[in-house]
Amino acid sequence: MASRIIQSPGVQISEVDLSLRAVGNAATTVLIPGFATKGPISEAIKVGSLSEFEQIYGQPTNGAERYFYHTVKAVFQSPSDVLVYRMPYGTGSGIDTSDSFSALVYPVVSYVNGVSSTYVAAASSTYFFGKPTHVRLTQEEYLSILRGDAFTWSANTSGYGGTTAFNTIASLQYAGMVVLNKSQSTINSRFEGYYLGAIDNTNLNPATEYDTVQQVYSINTPNAFTNNFVELPQARLDFALSATKSSPAGSISQILEDIPTFPISNDLYDDTVMFGVFKLRQTVFSPDTIALGFVLEESYVASFDANRQINSQNGGPALSFFMENKDDQSLQIITLINPYISNKNGPTWLNVNGVPTKKTRFLSTRLAQPLDGESGGDYTTRVGAPQATVESFRNLIGDTDALFPIGDYTSQDLNTKKIGSVPTKLQRLFGKVDNADLYPLNIVVEAGLGTVYVNSFNPATSGYFDDSVPYDSAFNALTSQRATTLPDAASKYLEVATELVNFAQNTRKDNMAILDPLTNILVSGGLKTIDNPNKAFSTDIYWPLKNQFSGIDSNYSCTFATCVRVSDIASNLDVWVPFSGFAAASFANTDTNYQPWYAPAGFTRGVVTGITDLAIYPKQKQRDDLYKQSLNPVAFFPAEGFVIFGQKTLQQRPSAFDRINVRRLFLNLETATKNTIKYFVFEPNTLFTRTQVVNTLTPIFENAKNTQGIYDYLLICDERNNPASVVDDNTLVIDIYIKPVRTAEYILANFYATRTGVSFQEIVA
Repeated sequence: MASRIIQSPGVQISEVDLSLRAVGNAATTVLIPGFATKGPISEAIKVGSLSEFEQIYGQPTNGAERYFYHTVKAVFQSPSDVLVYRMPYGTGSGIDTSDSFSALVYPVVSYVNGVSSTYVAAASSTYFFGKPTHVRLTQEEYLSILRGDAFTWSANTSGYGGTTAFNTIASLQYAGMVVLNKSQSTINSRFEGYYLGAIDNTNLNPATEYDTVQQVYSINTPNAFTNNFVELPQARLDFALSATKSSPAGSISQILEDIPTFPISNDLYDDTVMFGVFKLRQTVFSPDTIALGFVLEESYVASFDANRQINSQNGGPALSFFMENKDDQSLQIITLINPYISNKNGPTWLNVNGVPTKKTRFLSTRLAQPLDGESGGDYTTRVGAPQATVESFRNLIGDTDALFPIGDYTSQDLNTKKIGSVPTKLQRLFGKVDNADLYPLNIVVEAGLGTVYVNSFNPATSGYFDDSVPYDSAFNALTSQRATTLPDAASKYLEVATELVNFAQNTRKDNMAILDPLTNILVSGGLKTIDNPNKAFSTDIYWPLKNQFSGIDSNYSCTFATCVRVSDIASNLDVWVPFSGFAAASFANTDTNYQPWYAPAGFTRGVVTGITDLAIYPKQKQRDDLYKQSLNPVAFFPAEGFVIFGQKTLQQRPSAFDRINVRRLFLNLETATKNTIKYFVFEPNTLFTRTQVVNTLTPIFENAKNTQGIYDYLLICDERNNPASVVDDNTLVIDIYIKPVRTAEYILANFYATRTGVSFQEIVA
């Protein structure tokens, strides 16, 4: 009941929203990493069909690309959402990263009480930032800047900027701002890479055009210090830099100016700037051209006032609005503001009316031009200095109305097909998609990357992956029944598997990883291991598979003991590919046609299509051996075809979570619960709220109970688990008890022969 607010007799109308309902889960989303011949690198992209995938990434030209392509093709046999990620070729972290770090160093000029000043610490100033210098850093220089012992910031910034800009690490003390490239990204010979755009709030008036970005500057040589950038002609760009308000056309300027989600063009935000981190890469749908497209990777609206705060849109305490804090979660940049500007140890820039006493401005052509109908005094108030002074500043330290390269230049061969460090490349992928709100995920597939990585150590291929070249010597030790240490093949594979499992189990905790057996165990040189008369199932398939997965103990992962042969249109051959994509399709089809807590196996939900052969056709005894080791068999039946005949996770200890259906039941319920109860954050911790939480969650668990996911459940959210001590800690506790439904994996049919005169009721009783 709402409180009375009227103070004299009358009628008050109030609303109370009790209509909050449980949030259901969306379609199954599968993440597939792999190598491709073209398309955006190190970027998670949702594709809607196989033809769209082919248009962006092309058809496979080697074994690594075939694994990626056919995994994607297999998953498209289901109605799942497909998120793909092209890993970069190249040694180490790949061709889009560097061993070096880099930074953009921005000069600054201060304007105080009608005159320009060489000191940025003066009160009531306007800070004008100019054209940055691109700096190449060693790892030690980068770390020393982060530690704060590379230089000591100076309040006197005179003489730095323009053509006499920064030329030593020590000279960075005179900068107004340093933007570090934390990801070690690169700018390649096609000018692909990450670029930074920075603007202030002077051009956000609805009457002004979208014209904050006038050019794109890049680099084409590795320089320690340079602001002599290469200007990219418009012919290299498939997007507009600027546009009119009447025809915005999705220009870079419009993207930057539209970053704020609330109005900031007034004087209350004269201390506020917008940063946009753009990735420029070959156009997605025309990757064979020289034209570059773009994607906005990160954006920030923040103040250069270290003490400024802003109200949280979700309620609760105010949040820091300082740029150095706003970009804490950035994957690409670390921003450092000269502390004599940000005033870290002093008071806020705001006066008693909440208006900043200092302005932050980025020099540009449009900043030096008054708006239509704007007088000299109005211009000076808005910009922070007279027009003539702004022009002199532009001549001194240059303009910033451009995108500037963040990454270091690389001269690596862009056409290389070397595999490099797959575990490191997976780390970068998982760092990009760890936000569950931006990237909802249910399944991550290995797509044979373990095999690709292990075989890249084959001396016969010198860092490449060629699935036609045998590599038996690395796998012979896997046949040992008494191996006390993991052989090279298993240890290298474990590096890849660990990244996948850690992401599912420890980072996101909302998805399952489907791992693949090393193809070499099952197929060598295109021939089945089991067809070799000198090989046997027990010694050459069972034990190697057992040893491969012996180092993994997780109910967030599973594997299927086979690889499959499919028809490859690109090569016009039948090729062997990993099974994880087909398993993911079975998972997704089960989610759509049944429920996630149904086992994706058996003749009803485990039939596999789109393949022509299995690496092994396990008999019952062989299936028994595999299943004891949590290696899910895939079998062939004359009437039903190829069928998944197991649903164990890779958890080694016996519990309910050693089955896929139980693990996916909990993942589904946990995700639905999280998406529902997040709307109760900052609500009063009262009996009413706790009762509403239970009532809102109940339909989720009732649905699971009514559709054979759980036998029963119990939700507790009252004084039993929310005593005064918990409430005083601003915490609300919900305890959820579940009895998961188990699957009937072993059906025992007992036949009894009885005498004619025996009563069945007596026997059964």
